[in-house]
Amino acid sequence: MALLSLEAKEAKKKVTFLIILFQSFMSFCACIAFSMIYNAPKKELFFCGISGAIGWFIYALLVLYLSATMSTLIAAAFVTAFSRFASYHRQAPSTLYHIPGIMPLVPGTAVYSTMSAALGGMILETYSNILLGLKLAGAIGAGSILILALPYSVFAIIPKRKKG
Repeated sequence: MALLSLEAKEAKKKVTFLIILFQSFMSFCACIAFSMIYNAPKKELFFCGISGAIGWFIYALLVLYLSATMSTLIAAAFVTAFSRFASYHRQAPSTLYHIPGIMPLVPGTAVYSTMSAALGGMILETYSNILLGLKLAGAIGAGSILILALPYSVFAIIPKRKKG
């Protein structure tokens, strides 16, 4: 019986990981579509998608073990670090990669739940959802600021390739 339980847990972990990979791929596609709508350069679309996929992958893995707020903070820090790194090596503004990358982390569900509870007259649930939305938005901001405060030279860890 214990062996069956162990096998079931392993199978559940594999399924969960596959779901996270699928969600990350969908985040990749959504960030590319978002970037296309806002006329990002075509040669940068792949990196815009990677930014979103990294953010969602890290968030989805961490939310299994940490709170949503901490997971969002860490994922936003990773997205910002990737954006700065890509900016340095691709010679493009970091916002080109940063804005699509944080889109999957934006607390849309909390905002929707807030409005739904407010319209339904549920005051305590409204306040609870407002607080959650503010915490998640603050985590995105704090995670971004932590990395943006680093000097640009930190992201020159790997030297640029010389053309020619």
